[in-house]
Amino acid sequence: MTTLRIAGAAAAVALVASGEADLALADGPAAPSDPLNLPDAGPLTTVGVREEELVVVLPEGHPLAGRAGLRLDDLADALWVDAPEVMPLDRLRAVARLEGLRPGIRYEGHDPAVAARLAAAGHGLTLLPASAAPCGVRVPLVAPRIVHPGRTRARGPPARPRRRGRPRAHVLSDRSPTASA
Repeated sequence: MTTLRIAGAAAAVALVASGEADLALADGPAAPSDPLNLPDAGPLTTVGVREEELVVVLPEGHPLAGRAGLRLDDLADALWVDAPEVMPLDRLRAVARLEGLRPGIRYEGHDPAVAARLAAAGHGLTLLPASAAPCGVRVPLVAPRIVHPGRTRARGPPARPRRRGRPRAHVLSDRSPTASA
């Protein structure tokens, strides 16, 4: 039997490193020239799976909703959906080398559709892969160029034999529904 677990990137990598899981998918914001910042957990193999451009999710009627593209520094003073397991504002600030991005509401779940719905309802902006934003006005982020890479982590050395009766576990920390395809 295969087991599927949803976990944050650090927890997912730790599960693979400990042998509790065979594979993890992790994602998050990154500059195209920088790898996705994953915790170092020993001899694991990391492979890029996909990369997707990001969109800013705005509510209908927002003054910037009609733009062809948005610059993140133009949005630094806006309120944002703080969703650490979906699009962590601290990681976004670091990747963009930007101050600001004040939280308007905090969402502690894993579902990007909820973060998009919060933005669409006017609780703050959010930045998501276009495929993960089912609602709201989606305007492409044009600067700085930040992408949403997906990476897999798997054990590097030969896998230990599984104990009899122990289910195989696959851990997904990916929040983009199409990134695991």
